[in-house]
Amino acid sequence: MVNSEFLKEQVLLFVEDEDLAREQLGKILTRLFKKVILAANGQEGFEKFKDSFNSEEKIDLIISDINMPILSGLEMLEKIRELDSIVPLIYTTARSETENIIKAIDLNVSSYILKPIDTAILIKKMSDACEKKYIQNQLDEKQNELKKYLEAVDDVALIYKMDINGNILFANKSLLETSKYSIDELKQIGFYGLIHPDIPKEYIEKTWSILKEGTNWSGNTKFLSKDGEAFYLKNTIFKLNTNNCTEYITIGFSTTKENIEKREFQKKVIKTLQDFNKKEYAYKKSFQELSDRIKQLESYIPRLQEELEEQKAKTLSRQRQLDHYELQMHNVDEKYYGHMTTKSKEAEEYSKNVLLLKQEKNTLVEKIKNQQEEIAATKKELALLTETNEQKNKRILELKDVIKSLETKIKELTEPSE
Repeated sequence: MVNSEFLKEQVLLFVEDEDLAREQLGKILTRLFKKVILAANGQEGFEKFKDSFNSEEKIDLIISDINMPILSGLEMLEKIRELDSIVPLIYTTARSETENIIKAIDLNVSSYILKPIDTAILIKKMSDACEKKYIQNQLDEKQNELKKYLEAVDDVALIYKMDINGNILFANKSLLETSKYSIDELKQIGFYGLIHPDIPKEYIEKTWSILKEGTNWSGNTKFLSKDGEAFYLKNTIFKLNTNNCTEYITIGFSTTKENIEKREFQKKVIKTLQDFNKKEYAYKKSFQELSDRIKQLESYIPRLQEELEEQKAKTLSRQRQLDHYELQMHNVDEKYYGHMTTKSKEAEEYSKNVLLLKQEKNTLVEKIKNQQEEIAATKKELALLTETNEQKNKRILELKDVIKSLETKIKELTEPSE
């Protein structure tokens, strides 16, 4: 039974020469159909059908009397069939006329109903007459929907079909665009010409064994395009038996971008590791040079301290001599003036020497102070470098753990696959 909502979308042509019957039944039919077009005879009915046929709003069903003036229902249908061979038509007649019924059958009449018309029977016959069109509409909708789905899949999926020997029988637009091959070229090179040579032979053989058992196979596969560029697909391959023929359908989705990004990330990790190793070597070299410098400076300290002690001893000895001479100068007599003058000169010389020794002492003290400051600065720099080195070593360990984890993931992602 056709859905009543479907009838409300249909246009009906009702042809009846009796005015009262046409008016009364027309009102009833108006409640059931989207539009009801009325005609008083076969000629008028044909003209209105012809007008509708050439417009956007076509007539979907015809109900017509057989015996009418000007043009009978059969004559009208003969003309209509010249325009439309499938539009359903139901005849209404006051009597059963075998000759007319046979001719109506030849004209592909859907049904007929005797007068007086039983509305329930008429609605049933109208529904039956529209059923074929209803089913066809449903089928057309499903086919259009399926077509859209297939178009959507064809845009995003790469599909090809092959036989048991790997000969490619069909390839969709996306695969042809990605591989750069024409369908004839793919048929010539086959599956083994399309698959990338990096894929191990035993891996391919294992896949075929799984497929021949009737089990679906899913996985990543690397292919080679016509221009020598690699592209990657995440595939599902399944076996299909049709007309005593075994075929294998592959539906794949491109993962080329993901694989390229993964390889670029791997390169960045390797470069980062290499740069880190270079910096680590430079830090170690700088640390060793500073350590050697500190050891060298530390080796100077004992000798400088010895020189300082010697200078202190010399200064003390000369100071004592000076004090001794000054004491003698205060105790001498005038008769020793000349002698004291000489001694005074000697004392001046000694004073000069003491002054020089003090200057040398100050110089040595300043030198020692500078050396000590340099040593302190060097030790501070060494401590900083030691701390930096410890941080770098800690960072190295962390990076090694990260690299180890990344290598594990990369290994999982780059395991040989088809």
